Amino acid sequence: MAPDRMQLQNMCKKEHESFKEYAQRWRDLAAQVAPPMTEKEMITMIVDTLPVFYYEKMVGYMPSSFADLVFAGEKIEVGLKRGKFDHPALMNRKPGENREDEKEGRTHVVTVVPTWPNSPPA
Repeated sequence: MAPDRMQLQNMCKKEHESFKEYAQRWRDLAAQVAPPMTEKEMITMIVDTLPVFYYEKMVGYMPSSFADLVFAGEKIEVGLKRGKFDHPALMNRKPGENREDEKEGRTHVVTVVPTWPNSPPA
């Protein structure tokens, strides 16, 4: 049975899948949809299936061709890997995982509660 537009809308990029691999998998299914989708419809639909971070970057850009969309997605992916974006999933990484200059065990806040000997409890 051929895929329909609803199946395409429900697709998701897998966590360890590159942007190019996802776009190819998505495009392969889109090519089987009847009636055929226009280029603009494909671009709009795949952008809507992207993870939030990619969506935020792509939605204002809206490329004119699917190939341009793949190129832009790959550039975003490279930027993520190089630490060019503040991405929530990367905020929880282990120190030094992607950046050699990051110091392990940095302290950002120190809270001290003074205790006085022989004082009545508050």
